[in-house]
Amino acid sequence: MNEVATVGAPGSFVIEGMQGAMKLAQAMASARMVPQHLQSSPGDCLMVIEQAMRWQMSPFAVAQATAVVKGKMCFEGKLVAAAIQTSGVLEGRLNYEFTGEGDNRAVICAGLIRGEKKARSVEVKLSEARTENQWWKKTPDQMLTYHAARVWARRHTPEVMLGVYAPEEMADAQDDRREPVDLTPEPKRTPPTIDHAARISGWLERATRPEQAVAVRGKWIEIVAKSDEAGNPIAEDVQNAVAGMIEARLDELAEAHAVQEADELEHAPA
Repeated sequence: MNEVATVGAPGSFVIEGMQGAMKLAQAMASARMVPQHLQSSPGDCLMVIEQAMRWQMSPFAVAQATAVVKGKMCFEGKLVAAAIQTSGVLEGRLNYEFTGEGDNRAVICAGLIRGEKKARSVEVKLSEARTENQWWKKTPDQMLTYHAARVWARRHTPEVMLGVYAPEEMADAQDDRREPVDLTPEPKRTPPTIDHAARISGWLERATRPEQAVAVRGKWIEIVAKSDEAGNPIAEDVQNAVAGMIEARLDELAEAHAVQEADELEHAPA
């Protein structure tokens, strides 16, 4: 993925380059029918657009299934499940098999990864997954399938879930559960010109987990948006170069994470 903003899913419009994504973000932020947390916020809209492009989905459809919890953009369970199904990693679809009743209710989620011969599966129990969300009381089986799909993807295809959280995942999260990477840029001084590529490269070198690289990508999107709003847009070749660095680091960390997961599964007790 060499372009930060290039998408052309079947039946959708096409966004070419960061400038095209910025224009769409401005239009989305001015729309009255998008969720309130995205109105008048081009930067947040740009983050939604970027995620939609990774999933090859309509940015406006993705926007309707977002929420903000503890300052993080979260995605509804049905959207995450749809993203897994359309990601291209599966041969066929995820399969759900329910067992038990009441608090003993559980579901086994299984899926065959393209190119493999044996399906991978996870079991999720209602008693462990349930939250105070009213939908867990109204449609527990449906919510359980969404949760199981997310657990399955985090374990077996983490590249699909980079930086993606559902509202219930953030509801009980500790704000200080892990040490953040300091991504605060130095105070702007009078010229010389900022070397954006060098700065982002430094942040990426310090990123050791996929979610940290995703945070760098979010910060870069914010920098580009603010520069554009200030009338001092960053050159398109610089934007594309930085985007390439970020995606390369994301792929590298995702692959390392997947290998680690596979190793843990291989050595896990039967």
